[in-house]
Amino acid sequence: MTVDKRLLRERAKMRRTRPKFRRQESWRYKRLKKSWRRPVGIDNTMRHHKRGWPKIVRIGFRGPKAVRGLTSNGKVEVLVHNVKEIEQVDKDLQVARIASTVGIKKKVDITNRADELSIKIINRPEEALTFATISEISEELLLEDEKGGDKQAARPRKKKPSTAGGLTEKEIAELDKIESQLAGKTTKKTTTKPKTTPKKTTTTKPKTTTTKKATTTTKKTTTTKKAATTKPKTTTTSTAKKTTSSKKAADTKKKAASSKKN
Repeated sequence: MTVDKRLLRERAKMRRTRPKFRRQESWRYKRLKKSWRRPVGIDNTMRHHKRGWPKIVRIGFRGPKAVRGLTSNGKVEVLVHNVKEIEQVDKDLQVARIASTVGIKKKVDITNRADELSIKIINRPEEALTFATISEISEELLLEDEKGGDKQAARPRKKKPSTAGGLTEKEIAELDKIESQLAGKTTKKTTTKPKTTPKKTTTTKPKTTTTKKATTTTKKTTTTKKAATTKPKTTTTSTAKKTTSSKKAADTKKKAASSKKN
């Protein structure tokens, strides 16, 4: 059975452009589900294909009939329930799908047999893969124990690297180096500190003394200025008093001379 790949491409293109069909008013009411229901009613706007309403399911949205029901590779799906049915699958034209009623134990057997026959399974279960890997690992471990069990017992166990607080030996060594470097820096700093301290004390003392002296000298200058300003005031008052007394004496002398003449 040969499948035209051109039809597969057209079907994929139609799927991309096909709208999502939803039930009428399902976006408005919570009680209505999104699953498609054909709209019914005389005046139903959706049934009349009014503008602004979602599109209705029509036959023109279907894919090509020759490719309908096939996979993307153009193969036919076959439902499988046990190992006998998977042995009848044609790997060139068909693909297997495990039924939902099959248990995990049978799924493991079906997937292992499908791998041997190189048959593709669409819904390959993760549980089957994990069980298959566990069974393979357990078989390998049993074979190793049977072959070299005595050798493994004689071998001494390797000691794990000692860790302090979740650190490896390399990290601990690096931390020791950093601590030693920091310790060297601190010793250097302590030797330089005594040299700097006496200089600071000697420089601060003279500054304080000079400031005190300056303040005292300024006070003295202010007092001298005040005295100089007050002296001229006293001299002016004394001279004024002398002139007034001399005038009075002259007046008295004139009066005495005039009285003698009379």
